[in-house]
Amino acid sequence: MTLYRNVLPVMALLMATSVMTVQTHAAEDEKQPNDRADRSDSGEPQNNKRVRSLDEWSYKSIYEQGGFRAENFLDAQVFSPQENEIGEMVNIILDWENQIVTVIAEVGGVWDSGDRHVAIPWDEVEFFEDGIKVPVRHDNLEEYDLFSSVNIDESYIYKQEMERISNVEENVATGPQTWKITDIMHDYASMENDGGYGYITDALFSRSGVMQAIIVKPASAEFGQGPRAYPFYGYPEGWRPGDTHYILTYSRKDVEELPVFEYEKYGSVFD
Repeated sequence: MTLYRNVLPVMALLMATSVMTVQTHAAEDEKQPNDRADRSDSGEPQNNKRVRSLDEWSYKSIYEQGGFRAENFLDAQVFSPQENEIGEMVNIILDWENQIVTVIAEVGGVWDSGDRHVAIPWDEVEFFEDGIKVPVRHDNLEEYDLFSSVNIDESYIYKQEMERISNVEENVATGPQTWKITDIMHDYASMENDGGYGYITDALFSRSGVMQAIIVKPASAEFGQGPRAYPFYGYPEGWRPGDTHYILTYSRKDVEELPVFEYEKYGSVFD
């Protein structure tokens, strides 16, 4: 495809400088100021975080606010301003405060130009009854090109595994200031002091694109049946994209007592 031929020289250059770039961004990330009180210790490694309490955590506000599930968003069809189907959503890019800044869609097959991936700013995304409407047209594709877009907030983009060229879009990695929702989806979740717990199967977002919670499904009946919703602190908790698993900083008692999250009570924009 044309996309791969165009991007290979860029990939080679970025791979050659990726180590230096990662170190630079990581250093900047540690110095990043934070005005949220509970995020003041953002440089602390995830496995050294204090055990939090879920005493004040409730699903009530999430149920009332509603929003959308990442799982449904990534399955959504994408439409042009004229409401013609042009592709599908493939990823969500968030900033370090867990606000969506950009979405990535695969579009173009209907224009006989070959499929390509585009980056669309969150404020240009519109929900409607059939899916998701974006301002992408055949004549403005280049404005939303994934590999030249400035919409991915000050991050660098590079290909992690050069030998897997056929999957380049699926393996695009974002820099330390932004991250992809697929970096956390389906990851293994463990507890701070009690080992394995389950898998992250979904994430919830408000209509304005702020992450409300992650959904974890216990892998063992000892923790109960059905999914649970947990706060997601992300970067301020020391978690980074590419970590082997996600640590739930709660006590075993809190986890066992947390009720099942009931999707039927959640007012999704896709229902």
